[in-house]
Amino acid sequence: MDERLVEELAARLGDDAGDWTINGAEICARVGAGALVDLTRILLARDGTAFADLFGRARAGVLEVHAVFALDTDHAWLHLVAPLAAQDAPPMPTLTQVLPAAMWYERELHDELGIQITGHPWLARLRLPDDFPDDVFPHRGDFAWTDAVARVDPALPPLAPAPAGVVDYPLGPVREGVVESAHYTLRTVGEEIVDVAFRPFYKHRGVEKRAEGLPLMHLPLVAERIAGTSAFAHSLALCQALERLASVEAPPRARELRVVLAELERLYNHFAYHAELCQATGLVVGQAQMEILKERVLRLNASLSGHRYLFGANIAGGLAFDLDADAVQRAGAELAFLRGEFERLARLLLKTPSHLDRLEGTGILSPVQAHAYGAVGPIGRASGVDRDTRRDHPYAAYADLAVDVPLLSDGDALARLQVRFEEIRASFRLIEQAFDRLSPGAVRVPVEALPPKRAALAWAESPRGEILHWVATDAQGMVQRWRVRSASFANAQVFALAIPGHNILTDFPIIEQSFALSYAGCAR
Repeated sequence: MDERLVEELAARLGDDAGDWTINGAEICARVGAGALVDLTRILLARDGTAFADLFGRARAGVLEVHAVFALDTDHAWLHLVAPLAAQDAPPMPTLTQVLPAAMWYERELHDELGIQITGHPWLARLRLPDDFPDDVFPHRGDFAWTDAVARVDPALPPLAPAPAGVVDYPLGPVREGVVESAHYTLRTVGEEIVDVAFRPFYKHRGVEKRAEGLPLMHLPLVAERIAGTSAFAHSLALCQALERLASVEAPPRARELRVVLAELERLYNHFAYHAELCQATGLVVGQAQMEILKERVLRLNASLSGHRYLFGANIAGGLAFDLDADAVQRAGAELAFLRGEFERLARLLLKTPSHLDRLEGTGILSPVQAHAYGAVGPIGRASGVDRDTRRDHPYAAYADLAVDVPLLSDGDALARLQVRFEEIRASFRLIEQAFDRLSPGAVRVPVEALPPKRAALAWAESPRGEILHWVATDAQGMVQRWRVRSASFANAQVFALAIPGHNILTDFPIIEQSFALSYAGCAR
């Protein structure tokens, strides 16, 4: 870590910053809770700095608020920890005036830890079920995931009556097909959508709480179940956090193979995305062709790892298996075929007016909105957010590879399609590079136990965008707090912004699919 960076940040934060610690690419500073608003304003005015996460922790009767910022130009993370006096601490001021993205994160703080936020625009329940009691806070130290919770009468969030001439169109949470559970109230005037109420948290399972006290070997299994289609990315981020806690590094071969498997996960997700987007525009032949490509990648995953969705691949210290020369050769041949088929289909899709006309100008997310609300991944990059953790905060073997990051600013469904087209091409190139430089040797090192009273942040670029995992241990070296910030949680706030405006009711399925949120990953 460059000491000049720490000196610059200390000078900017001034007397509000207390003790500093440096853990690899993570800079930690203890600050006063009352200074968080001013510090956030200072940090966001710094070039190359972006908001990444806001969460809470309870330990020894004290509540802590954690704010994480990405320092992209420095390949580092700044982690501010603001202790509150006690669990009945006075309210903290809202950050939403300087950081609109804080809206949902502060509602989480209120839900899970009972932290009062003054000045918040709408401090309503966010993730917890409607029949969960108001005085039970699942991330406080006196609550265990095994505790039985007495349910109360559901407290549904209020929805103001529709004005004259406005029709409410409810949709979900149960829907046809395999669409995940989410509820929308679309408000329309004629065909035009003028407002939307969005609730994507029906799949909240308390995953973070469930990890507390689990043996080391079981933790990746829980991470894989945050969102099955991002199983590898989530288990990779978690395992990297565990490795940082244990002060070990996965062997070079493991890091290179982690790139291969992460990009395979990206490929099948992006093929599935294009299949479902074709379905939304009524292009059935295109849907079928893209689903064939997705299926072939899933079968390749199974032949390489034993699981179509790459479950069980990551372990703390590296990978659970190696690939021999024959497997690498077979994978290379299959990927060469898939690459040619994809290019053929991409050319056809870009020459299909019935597909493109439905996407152009639909579901626009402006660059201003994308930056203000912290959009990540293909959603952010289609709206001018030039961020990708593979390039800006390299992990695994990405620092040794050429990572191409597509960037557009139109922010509509067509831009999101085009970004994913380019990401597919980039994934093929990254896998080829990783195979070409594959190192000899082992694919894992032992990690026997975690050290006590330590914490570490780790990250990965999932197919939907940046994910963060932060793990803290107790005095026995067991998980005391596990925080997961998924890409879909970051993008769900901006999704609702892209729906009202010049979109009509029949545009909604296209907008929903162009965002491709994982509601399970969002709810956790």
